[in-house]
Amino acid sequence: MADWKIPQLNQEKCVVCGICVDVCPQGVLELGTDGLVFARPQDCTYCGACEESCPHDAVVCSYEIGWA
Repeated sequence: MADWKIPQLNQEKCVVCGICVDVCPQGVLELGTDGLVFARPQDCTYCGACEESCPHDAVVCSYEIGWA
């Protein structure tokens, strides 16, 4: 398996609205007592839904998908 990175969260931009939690098809994200957490990073399929749905640009996918 490739050396993947999970999406990165900018805590300064995150307002803990929970939109990314709702759109994540794998249930990777959760709202915890300390804010948003990647509770099950091993289940992340890198679909980018969390990044696309965040109205505050707090979630950033640091990878690109390319076609060979």
